[in-house]
Amino acid sequence: MPEPYSISLLNDSFPPLIDGVANTVVNYGRELTKLGDRAIVVTPEHPDADDSRFPFPVARYPSVDTRRLFGYLAGYPFSPETLRQLKEQKVDLLHSHCPVMSTILARSIRDVVDAPLVFTYHTKFDVDVAKLIRGRLLQESALYLLAALQGEEKALEVGRSIQMKL
Repeated sequence: MPEPYSISLLNDSFPPLIDGVANTVVNYGRELTKLGDRAIVVTPEHPDADDSRFPFPVARYPSVDTRRLFGYLAGYPFSPETLRQLKEQKVDLLHSHCPVMSTILARSIRDVVDAPLVFTYHTKFDVDVAKLIRGRLLQESALYLLAALQGEEKALEVGRSIQMKL
């Protein structure tokens, strides 16, 4: 019987913050656990979080409360404690679900944990950026930064594949 995989699911939102991608990460974690693999969710700290209800570990890293501006907590992805936890878990794969702080964290730790990184593009961040940032030059700069964060990783564009089927 093959050994279970240890897959780290990184996202900028996770319960108690709920959105479609947070729900996806919860479902991935549950399904991987059911299959006998090890899921480890890595997400920003939230003052109201109760992670004991999940059948998989949740590693939270420091965050700043930006809910009044953006509706989310902004994670500070340079946490030595998070790195230590993931190194101890012997992660086989890093799977980032958000192109911002989660991907910055994943890219900063992938060599240390010696695991490949994949990125799933769940939503149209260009639309989100256009809603949040006024001014074409700032929008283009933000989108350039998002593209640079993705780097050479393998990207799965869920939104585009669904859009093509519609």
